[in-house]
Amino acid sequence: MGITWWGDWEVNGTGTIGQRYGATVKKYDLMNKLLDGLKNEPYTRRHIIDLYQYADFEETPGLNPCAFLTVWSVRDKYLDVTLHQRSSDYCTAGHINKIQYVALMMMVARHVGLKPGVFMHVVDNLHIYDRHVEQAKELIARTPSDKQPKLILKEGKINFYDFTIDDFEMVDYDPVKPQLKFELGI
Repeated sequence: MGITWWGDWEVNGTGTIGQRYGATVKKYDLMNKLLDGLKNEPYTRRHIIDLYQYADFEETPGLNPCAFLTVWSVRDKYLDVTLHQRSSDYCTAGHINKIQYVALMMMVARHVGLKPGVFMHVVDNLHIYDRHVEQAKELIARTPSDKQPKLILKEGKINFYDFTIDDFEMVDYDPVKPQLKFELGI
């Protein structure tokens, strides 16, 4: 999809952003624990993925996770997710965080035999940097598209680990042009 902005956070030429996000999920086997828990004890209130691991921050340098905690709840045949985020440079990544976690919810729901439910997003420090103010004003002044985009997870696959970007389809996505570029705040 041409997304390369993680490169700005690369740690010391390692090709990684440190012991963060996916590395934390892998290290603590968080995804397998979540999938197993949702299958075997769906109604427990303990389905949580916490990426804010202080010990990992001491092991490697890197930006501490912004979107760091998800709480997963089964409601009848639906899987609801609450994403907690400590900080959001909204113009740069606010929309990206939402779509990433909605896609994650869709894949997990399919894997455990549920339907995607309600996605809630709590941000503690939502901000726009000074250097983005003019672009934010331009964005607000634009006439929005009358389309309501929808993310679709195509039928067929069930196993969480089999999904790829090609299993998703965005319909009725009609972005207002030209695309604005926002410098990352690091």
